[in-house]
Amino acid sequence: MRILISTSPFGATGREPLELLENSGHDLLHNPYGRRLRAGEVAELIQDVDAVVAGTEPYDAETLRSSTRLKVISRVGIGLDSVDLDLCRRHGISVTYTPDAPSDGVAELAVANILALLRHIPQSDRSVREGAWNRLMGRLVREVTIGIVGVGRIGSRVIRLLSSFSARVLATDTDMRVYGMELPNTTWCDLDTLLRSSDLISLHIPMAVANRHFLSRARIARMRTGAYVVNTSRGAVLDEEALADGLRQGHLGGAALDVFEREPYEGPLCRMDNVILTAHIAASARQSRYLMELGAAQDCLRVLAGQEPANDALAAAALSRSTQDRTKSRSQEL
Repeated sequence: MRILISTSPFGATGREPLELLENSGHDLLHNPYGRRLRAGEVAELIQDVDAVVAGTEPYDAETLRSSTRLKVISRVGIGLDSVDLDLCRRHGISVTYTPDAPSDGVAELAVANILALLRHIPQSDRSVREGAWNRLMGRLVREVTIGIVGVGRIGSRVIRLLSSFSARVLATDTDMRVYGMELPNTTWCDLDTLLRSSDLISLHIPMAVANRHFLSRARIARMRTGAYVVNTSRGAVLDEEALADGLRQGHLGGAALDVFEREPYEGPLCRMDNVILTAHIAASARQSRYLMELGAAQDCLRVLAGQEPANDALAAAALSRSTQDRTKSRSQEL
């Protein structure tokens, strides 16, 4: 069988994932471009492969149309918005992912951004380089109320990391399996209370049709004047245009984004001094990347061998959809 390693680079943080695939007896095809693949390139490369160890490139009706023998898409990472799960299910294509491996890296970057925003670290760095020596006045973490939207693997880790700073945390989640779970210094509340009461809001929700522009213009308007926004989840959960307007008008104090609706990002936020922008690096920590690649390689080989994967994305998506339906039904009853 033939395996396409579409994500690039692969094996740079440790040889074991690559060696596992090389020693599997399958033929390997590597990404020839050394970057994120475009849709047309994906369609061309998957024509004669049985499996893909995939990055964030698109696997939708357009790209999958060219494949006649694909058995598994094994994502190096947690996000699944680039994969048409329903289409894969209908065509018998397994989809796997690595939900735990990147969680620490993403949580740590979120906390790093929280600290950088509250203490104006990027602005202070620039002032020193420009010879201004501005001693900017910031705030301690324990002075502010931090709102965490989405308390799954990553959101809960962020809360535990913030507990070291004695942070006051407000939390909300639509998943009744996690809502109300005991976490340090955390008060559970509805979304509207969180928006109106938080000095900083950090987003940790998955990308789904229902979550597109979750932090919308209307919700940004309900946030506290001078509040900050951190997004390390998925770019499309935040209305970037509304965010830019809120910053430009002085309603918001700043923002830190690691993900964008369209990447690479070249929009108006690039020209704002109170915005921290990073190139989707949350999971780019050596151990996180290594574990992501290892998990993806292992599950790819499991599926090709006729075994059950350790992390079945289709099963996880079905469970999530069922939970959302129950939550919606419960909300209507209330």
